[in-house]
Amino acid sequence: MVGRLKRVARSVSPSPVRKAWGHIYGRVKIRRARKAFERNGDSAARTFLSADQLSALMNLGYQPPDVIRYDPAGLVERADQKLKQIAGVIDLSEVRASLELGCWDGMVAAALAGLGTTAIGLDTTSKGLDRRAREAGARFVQSDAEAIALASASIDLAYSFASFEHFPHPDRCMNEVHRVLRPGGHVYLHFGPLYFSPYGLHAYRQIPVPFCHLLFREEDLHRWAAERELPHQWPFVNGWTLKQYRALWRSLESQFVVTDYREYTTGGVGVELVNRYPHCFKNRVDDFDELLVAFVDITLRKR
Repeated sequence: MVGRLKRVARSVSPSPVRKAWGHIYGRVKIRRARKAFERNGDSAARTFLSADQLSALMNLGYQPPDVIRYDPAGLVERADQKLKQIAGVIDLSEVRASLELGCWDGMVAAALAGLGTTAIGLDTTSKGLDRRAREAGARFVQSDAEAIALASASIDLAYSFASFEHFPHPDRCMNEVHRVLRPGGHVYLHFGPLYFSPYGLHAYRQIPVPFCHLLFREEDLHRWAAERELPHQWPFVNGWTLKQYRALWRSLESQFVVTDYREYTTGGVGVELVNRYPHCFKNRVDDFDELLVAFVDITLRKR
C-alpha cells in the first residue's frame, strides 16, 4: 500500500516538488543512519548478513543506477560529454599531446584527435578499443598506469574517466603521471563509484542492493549470482577510502597545484540499510561520511 501511494505521489507531483521532497527525505535518512552508526560502538566482530537475507533485500525492488550506454552511438555521445567536462576546467587550445589512462574504447582520445591533438589512449588491454578511435587518429599504448611507456615530459594533458578507482596503487600512478607531464601540464580525473559508496563493488547491474559488499561476504555475493546464472566477474576495485584519496592529494602538493576539486554525494542512497544494520558498516569503515561520497572530480597542474 505504501509503495503504491509513493508511485501515485511521484506521478502527480510537479518535478521541482518531487526534487525538494527527495532532498528533505534524503537528509532525514542520513541523519537517522548517522545516529545508528554512531550508537553501534566499536565492536571488534566483523558481521555479515546471510545469503538468504540478500534474496529478501533483492525483493524490495532496488534498482541499479542509470545504465551506461555502450552501443556505437552511445560511445560517441559519452565521449563528447567527457570532452566537454575536460574543456570546462582546462584550456584545450594549449594541449598538443594528451594521454587517457584506462581508455577502454578510446573514443575520448578520438574526440581529442579531432581537435588536432596528438591523442594517446593507454590501457592494459585492447579488448574494448573501438576501431573508430584508431581511424580518427588516436594512438593506443598497451601499458600499465604505474609504468607508462612514454617519454618523460612528453604530455600536456593526462586524464581519466571511471578508471582511477580500479588502479591498484593510485599514488604510484600519480608519480608516473607527474613524470610524463610537461611543466605546467594538467591532470583531470573523474572516478567512482568509490569502494565504500553504495555501488562501490561495481556489481550493481546484477545486485542493485546498495552497499551489498559491506553487508555480505563477497564469496556469498558471487555464489548468489552464479546460482542465478548472472555474470559475476566484477572489475577489480582498489578499496581506497575517501580519506586515503584526500591524503594523496595533500601528499602531491610539492608536485601539483589543485585547480579544481569536487566530491559528489550520494544523496542518501541506501543509508536506510545503515540504519537497519549498523553493525555491518561499523566494522568495515570508521567514518560515516565515507558512505556518502560516490565520485571525485579533480584537476591538477604540474608545478
